[in-house]
Order: sequence, then structure tokens, then C-alpha cells
Amino acid sequence: MIEGPLIPEAILPLASCKAVGGQAKDAVYVAAALTAAATSLRILDDLEDQDRPERLWKQVGPARTWNYASAIESLSFIILSQSPLAPETFHQINGTFADTFLHITYGQDRDLSGNPQTTEDYWLTMEQKIAWGYAAGCAAGAIVGTDRKDLIEACGDFGFHLGLTIQLVNDMESIWHPDGVTDLMQGKITLPLIYGLTENHANRDELAALVETNQIAAHGERIKEILDTIDARSFMIWAALKERDQALEALTICPDPEGKEALEAYITGLFGDIEPLLPLEST
Repeated sequence: MIEGPLIPEAILPLASCKAVGGQAKDAVYVAAALTAAATSLRILDDLEDQDRPERLWKQVGPARTWNYASAIESLSFIILSQSPLAPETFHQINGTFADTFLHITYGQDRDLSGNPQTTEDYWLTMEQKIAWGYAAGCAAGAIVGTDRKDLIEACGDFGFHLGLTIQLVNDMESIWHPDGVTDLMQGKITLPLIYGLTENHANRDELAALVETNQIAAHGERIKEILDTIDARSFMIWAALKERDQALEALTICPDPEGKEALEAYITGLFGDIEPLLPLEST
């Protein structure tokens, strides 16, 4: 059984609907469908990473975990089909969800097929695996509240950059403020490590050698030391703040201040506990 509080993403369709001038309550079915979709994707992501033994994959095994995730994904479309949305609105949202699952599946496959070697390669994986999902959640809520294409695209753009912001913050936390097995312990190449491989610094050859010989997991602490010497955390914070700024800029045309404030609070709240991630000399 999956237990716990409502996922925080559930607010995104409600706030987006309100931000474009609609009534948040009209997007409840979209929020419920998004909750099912996000739960399915979280189960699959846990199965892929296998870094938290208390999760479902450990309790029931990989095959049954995949089966549960598939069933919950189907539930998201069942929820939408039972909603009181107008037929044209339903078809538009249903298509948005379906397209997004394809994007995310492509991103997951890129992530599984091997570690990225360039910033561009990693960024594309992040966009497909993470950003499109948040974009869909926000755009779907906006579709309920308006038929103005520019407002729907604005909310989608907000969600897209929100997703990238979340991934950048997660990349930082996994190395400098981890909860569970870190990316380095799993031998994964994420953006901080790519930054270390592409910047000019005294330890770049050493870092490249560790990556090329698949010794990331065995030398995680040394890699972390190298990343600290080039202030990789500051780069990641800068990148995350840039994405946040683009997300906030996208909302400027939305007419309802209450809905906008809810979306703005969601993304700015990601930086509320940023101090543990800052270099010691900056805190």
C-alpha cells in the first residue's frame, strides 16, 4: 500500500487554473489525474534507482513494481475520462498527458542507457524526464481555466522551468546534502560532475580519469573534494536560480494574482532551505 500526504505537485493544476482566470475547483479532476501519474512515475524512478530499500520495489520485487506502476498510470487516464470536463477540454488534456508520458519514457530510457558526457546531453535528458511532466501538470490546469493559447503556454513554460529547477536542486542535494544513497555512490554522472569535467582546473585530468575508468562510486569523497575546489555548488545554485527566473517571467501575463502567487510560492519555496547547500564560506 502507498501511504503518505498528498503530493505537492497536486497544487499545480489548481493554481494554474486560477492564475489564468478560472476557478481552481474546476481543475480537481486534473489534479487527481496528475497525482496518479506522478505516483506511477515515482514508483518507476525508485525501481530504476533502487537507492531506497524501504520503497515498493524492495517489498514486492521489480516485476510486480512495474505492474503496479502501469496500473496507476492507467488510473490517471480513467480519472480524466470520468471528469465533468467539456469534451473538447477533456481531449486536449488527455492528449497533453499522453504526449507527456512519451516524453518521460524517452527521458527515462536516455537515463537508463548510459551516463551523459556533455552538458547538452544531460540537459536534454532532464527536459524529457522531468521538465515535460511539470509543464503538462501546469498546462492541463490552465486548459481548464481558459481557451487562450498564450496563457496555457505561459503556464506550461512555468512548469517546464520549474521541473528543471527541481532537478538542479536535487542534483545538489544528492552530493552535498543527501537523503539516502548519493548519485556518486551509484556511479551516476549528474550536472555537478559534468561541470567539473568541462571547466578548466588543476584536477580536471584526475576527475576525467576516475570517470573514464568507472571509479565514481569508489572515489566519491575525492570527487566531492574536487567539486568543492571549483565551487560547483555555486554554479548549480546559479543555474537553478536562472531557471527559477525564467519560470517567474513566464507568469507575468497571467491575469489572476492569487493563482500567480501560489505558483510563485511553489518555486521560490524550493530555495527556502538552501543554506545547507552553500559552501561553508558563504553561510
